[in-house]
Amino acid sequence: MSRTRLYQAIPLQTGITVELDEQATHHLARVLRAQAGESLVVFNGEGGEYTASILHVDKKKVTVQIENFIDRDVESPLSLCLAQGISRGEKMDYTIQKAVELGVTEIVPILTERCTVKLDAERKVKKAEHWQSIMINACEQSGRTKIPHLLPPIEFNRWLPTTKNAQGFVLAPTATMPLEKINLKKESKVVLLIGPEGGLSAGELQQASMAGFLPLNLGPRILRTETAAVAALTALQCYFGDLSGKVL
Repeated sequence: MSRTRLYQAIPLQTGITVELDEQATHHLARVLRAQAGESLVVFNGEGGEYTASILHVDKKKVTVQIENFIDRDVESPLSLCLAQGISRGEKMDYTIQKAVELGVTEIVPILTERCTVKLDAERKVKKAEHWQSIMINACEQSGRTKIPHLLPPIEFNRWLPTTKNAQGFVLAPTATMPLEKINLKKESKVVLLIGPEGGLSAGELQQASMAGFLPLNLGPRILRTETAAVAALTALQCYFGDLSGKVL
């Protein structure tokens, strides 16, 4: 049985005692009903992780002893950004969770023409906090030791000019070149652009093409936005990243 992994946004080093934050305390004490003496793994996103032992646990406070540092790296060699048109509710949550599991280094929530989610300033902050929590949980579960960068929600027209130095791909049913025929520049930052429900508009696809984005076709079937993200990220990691086996 694998040990519990917890992210803590604090400095960590061997030999110190730390008090876990409120969320981790709730998870250990109330959900897992952990006991003193049990072991776990703690990481802070700076690379690697630490084994730790629980010294004290109650409903309001958990303290752990940081023990050994493990120089563990499971990050993909592919610098991969997902620019996702914001979809509704659990669809966006699912997309973010699976993108983290598949090794993205950055996620950009995009407000597009066909996006039906309306975000005022307050909702943008709340959504960003919610998505950040999903990303952290996905890192804890998947064994990642670094938290991907989450950018604030941004309008498509404001975001597109920031991609000049990246190799961009956009899902397009008219694409004809197979992914395996594409020559990716060494150490390129790859940006994958996916529309929300309803996809990107014709104008947005044209703008992306003019900005250098290559069209990517995943097959003859129409995929939901959350399925498309998982399929496309998997394809890119298989051909250019660290997913083993050419399963496509």
